[in-house]
Amino acid sequence: MDLFSADISNLEPKKRIDELRNLIRKYDYAYYVESQPLISDYDYDKLYKELEALEKKFPEYYDKNSPTQRVGEQPLKEFTTVEHKIPMLSLANTYSKQEVLDFERRVKDILGNQLVKYVTELKYDGLAVSIIYKNGEYILAVTRGDGFRGDDVTANIRTIKNLPLKVKEVVYKGIILQNFEVRGEIYMLESDFLKINQERIENDEKPYANPRNLASGTLKSLDPHYVATRPLKLVSYYLFSEEVQLESQFENIELLKKLGFPVGYSYQLCQNIQEVFDYIEIWEKKRSSLPFQIDGIVVKVDSLKQQSILGTIARSARWAIAYKYEPEKAHTKLLDITLQVGRTGVVTPVAELEPVFLAGSTISRATLHNYDYIQEKDIRIGDIVIIEKGGDVIPKVSGVVIEKRLSNSMKYIFPEYCPCELKTHLIRPEGEANYYCNHPECPWQIRKRIEHFVSRNAMNIEGLGEKIIDKFVSLGKLKNIADIYELHKLRDELIKLEKFGEKSIDNLLNSINASKKQPFNKVIYALGIRFIGEGASNILALNFRNINNLRKATIDDLTSIHEIGIKMAQSVVDFFADPKEQEIINRLILYGVNFSLSDEEISMKSNQLAGQTFVLTGELSSMTRNEAKQRIEALGGKVTSSVSKNTSYVIVGENPGSKYKDALKLGTTILNEQEFIENILNKQ
Repeated sequence: MDLFSADISNLEPKKRIDELRNLIRKYDYAYYVESQPLISDYDYDKLYKELEALEKKFPEYYDKNSPTQRVGEQPLKEFTTVEHKIPMLSLANTYSKQEVLDFERRVKDILGNQLVKYVTELKYDGLAVSIIYKNGEYILAVTRGDGFRGDDVTANIRTIKNLPLKVKEVVYKGIILQNFEVRGEIYMLESDFLKINQERIENDEKPYANPRNLASGTLKSLDPHYVATRPLKLVSYYLFSEEVQLESQFENIELLKKLGFPVGYSYQLCQNIQEVFDYIEIWEKKRSSLPFQIDGIVVKVDSLKQQSILGTIARSARWAIAYKYEPEKAHTKLLDITLQVGRTGVVTPVAELEPVFLAGSTISRATLHNYDYIQEKDIRIGDIVIIEKGGDVIPKVSGVVIEKRLSNSMKYIFPEYCPCELKTHLIRPEGEANYYCNHPECPWQIRKRIEHFVSRNAMNIEGLGEKIIDKFVSLGKLKNIADIYELHKLRDELIKLEKFGEKSIDNLLNSINASKKQPFNKVIYALGIRFIGEGASNILALNFRNINNLRKATIDDLTSIHEIGIKMAQSVVDFFADPKEQEIINRLILYGVNFSLSDEEISMKSNQLAGQTFVLTGELSSMTRNEAKQRIEALGGKVTSSVSKNTSYVIVGENPGSKYKDALKLGTTILNEQEFIENILNKQ
């Protein structure tokens, strides 16, 4: 049977729904756990959308653990506390081979002459969680907390794509494994961490210290929809079931794999302590090649029976230890301190180093954060400095080797003027650690601002990469973002430039012209207003609808919107008060850039829905829930947060939450998004 063109009308819906769920689980496992996609994204999306359509059409087959239900919960008011059935013990840390030998001696003192094998695993630098399954389905997730009780993060963990919501059938000692506890770490890839930090830096937001802090902070969010936007991953390492007597740690990892869980990148059954040392040494050399952070190796006694005999001491297990690697550091000479200027004018000091190999790459530059940091650490040009990656992915200067300081080392004084040719006087706002260049024509800011403006999530102009922008700015062809829409007048001149040609320039000009149709929220984001990221841009577009309303907005107008804080509001007001920014916006309007919501996005006010009450649940594809609310209210309807006997309609989007189930129980009229648009919004 062709899975992509099946005649649903001739199939029993439940059978097709089950078939699709099983297929999607299979493809999810291949993609997110094994990193081996079995089908194209296009074909996967077709299956996923078919399942969504069937589940909406036949709500009686609702399953909270369907692949479509990963983000189905509403924001929580607070986390509830859950007690662990078995305490989540901590691990004693060791930093030397002698301490590992001491660990083995203690084990043998208790076990006597018994043969002891060890399992070695990479120690992921993440956040520990306990996950409970009943009848083979995911039902609960709890953070480690104090080891005895933690926070219920079931809705948040559900959003993690490599977590199986329903496990594969595995038989062990004649029993199907269905009711059990799994423990693991929630972590993030370094590449994903760097991308998120880069976006924060561009928005003048403080970058996260390391992936573990970011993962931990994300899980503390009360909104699963926010958690779903973060690329969190699970690695599992523990299995316990009251229904069967499990025997060994190594065997348990293999069982976890069979059940469909992601397990460690590397683990090994060691016959003796020497093999443990060999494993430790191998990964000390190779750890920088991993796509995620580890801070050591976990060593466990393999036999679960022996683990039980060894027991615990205080809150630590006697049968396991963590061998911690030293943070990756190197010593090198600080040749100079230079400045880089961001698109919002923030001026950041950068260490120019004598190249040194560290953590798998050659480092020649490192962050110095700000002037206060340089003074606090007494970092001087000419010093031998300590470069560290440790918990941080971005190299930083963490200190100075004072005993190697030379008499000619120079204290660094932060410059008074911007390093660009305009030499603008730098300012440091009261209460801030950063210095700023406020000149609107600073070429360094122009480059960064144009790079942001043309980026994929903003105006999406292809062909204007970093090097081309640098060239055009240097030649005086681009002095601000509005000049981009004047480039068509220079076509003949640009074609003659080295490494350019008629085709590449025409493609660029076509992309520039197409960008004028970008949605209003994308245009707001592209403007590069300080503290205004993609989410805030969406909110501003929906609430103000066009640029004239937005640029007239007061602090009170802005802060009356729940998601907009005083700092963001002040930044928006300051931006539109700047005559230079007003001039640029006026030019962009003249060139035809879209600065308003489309007619389809704005409903005419009427009393068409007067007396009718609506509840929204799930994610809508053609609009946000906030926009849907505005459109209902514009037609005279009322939107409430809970379903009652007085509710007229429940509008169901993707991944509906508990409100959907409440509507089913009460028999409330349920409309999917298409029905909502056709029968409510577009009905005249």
